[in-house]
Amino acid sequence: MIRFQRITQAASLAVFCLLLLFASHPHYEGLGVDLFLRLDPLVAVGTSLAARDFVIGLVPGIAVLIAALVAGRFFCGHICPMGTTLDVLQIPLVPGTGRRVKETAYEATSGYRRWKHLFLAAVVAGAVAGVSLVHLGSPISLITRFYGIVAHPVLLLTGDTAIGAASRLSSGFSELAFVQIQHRVFATNLFVAALILGIVVLARIQPRFWCRNLCPAGALIGLFSKSPLLKRRVSDSCNRCGRCIRECPTSAISEDPGRTIHTECIVCLRCREICPEAAISFGPAAKVAAVSVRNPDPGRRGILAALGTGLIGAGLLRTNIGQPLPSGRENTMSDPELIRPPGSIPEAAFLAECIRCGECMKACPTNTLQPVWLKAGLEGLFSPVITPRLAACAINCHVCGKVCPTGAIRNLPLVEKQHVKVGTAWVARHNCLVWEQDKKCLVCDEVCPYNAVSFQPVPGRRNAVPFVTANRCTGCGWCETKCPVQGESAIRVNIIGEVRIATGSYVEKAREYGLVFRTRDNSIDRIAPGTFDAPGGKPETGFYGDPREPQDSGLPPGFDLKKQ
Repeated sequence: MIRFQRITQAASLAVFCLLLLFASHPHYEGLGVDLFLRLDPLVAVGTSLAARDFVIGLVPGIAVLIAALVAGRFFCGHICPMGTTLDVLQIPLVPGTGRRVKETAYEATSGYRRWKHLFLAAVVAGAVAGVSLVHLGSPISLITRFYGIVAHPVLLLTGDTAIGAASRLSSGFSELAFVQIQHRVFATNLFVAALILGIVVLARIQPRFWCRNLCPAGALIGLFSKSPLLKRRVSDSCNRCGRCIRECPTSAISEDPGRTIHTECIVCLRCREICPEAAISFGPAAKVAAVSVRNPDPGRRGILAALGTGLIGAGLLRTNIGQPLPSGRENTMSDPELIRPPGSIPEAAFLAECIRCGECMKACPTNTLQPVWLKAGLEGLFSPVITPRLAACAINCHVCGKVCPTGAIRNLPLVEKQHVKVGTAWVARHNCLVWEQDKKCLVCDEVCPYNAVSFQPVPGRRNAVPFVTANRCTGCGWCETKCPVQGESAIRVNIIGEVRIATGSYVEKAREYGLVFRTRDNSIDRIAPGTFDAPGGKPETGFYGDPREPQDSGLPPGFDLKKQ
């Protein structure tokens, strides 16, 4: 007979994977693909503290905490995809069930449990100081990152390889030779895979080691589960065989099987299902024997040390030369190639709200969004950046803002996204075939959807050379990704002139700065015909201005409308 927990876990994981699969372009309006991320209470609490504002979309995370008052850590045992994944992957690693009661009871396995409370204290302290460390401990963020940038690309590669092999080995399936599955690549994928593997291997020490001892979200839910309404109850018919103690995945049962540590119990119902005397039930209990076993106690010194670690770590990150200033003024030492997704709020707020879940990267149809290593400093580890040399930002796609659970990337209408300036292209003349070798090349002009690149004659050269008109360039990166020069592109995008606003209209801001973003007639994104074309083969309405008519007005620092 299939256990009830396995049914709920399978259903929850299936929904999680389907929602992650649907986190793509085109986006299905009304489908909450970020639901599980918004259910994580650590995301709700940590992000709101770091951002100094409650993110209304994270209310489901608060609802999970309230539900813990009734059902305890039910979320951990039945809904959390991290817990389900660990249950599946750790099967060959978990020690056998022939262990003794004293080896598996709560008293014998409580040595590491305080770590998750210390982890939670450090995350909260960092958030209070304005630095988000949520991405280091959020189980939903970690597992979304794993499935999105590790498992998904491997499955795509496996599927494409299998189709290719089938078409070659069987003459009856020759049509498969024309079937191709687009590959996707991601930076940091090996690190993320190694991290999850390490968490799985820890099951050799204790089953569900992460959930028991390290998960700060579990510690937070546990604070609301000390005395839930629905409790584990043991009747007088219990013969104290100890089977429930040996089988408990989190060792939440004391050496006395009638005593339960509810902050550790994930309500898996395993003990009820295996009890030979049917002595165990779950429900409201008006009279429950007092539990003399102490809950996990990190100790006053431990809590102070964890809080201090979080505060000191936040201070070190905030005083690093490459970090944004918390006052809202952007740091001039930012990496010039740190190009954020269109609609990203200003950098300091972006780092406070981004949980590095990888949802936007998985959803990006061109694969240009990549997790960053140290380009944004330690605080920006795993946050998304546009990588123009790999791929460009699709003109008629705004899915990254639609799948972001915290609002670090604004959910913009398409016409607003098309007026976001993420950077400006510039010509590296020493790499350019025309500037350096006087060879004919028009690629950057041909692929630029906004007509921001023009070729003009200059003295001493037979061929016209490329120039970039800054107020026509959105920084989409088509010129850089299609440049035929090997190695570093001869035309590159950096963050000069980027426009990032937390509220308000990008259309109005573009008009204020004199930006003229208008696509060419019948312009496409050149990925696949019809995939990203504007309806009817014409640009989306809302573009204004004539690119042949330069407009002189106040531009942000870094703009230069004068032709070189």
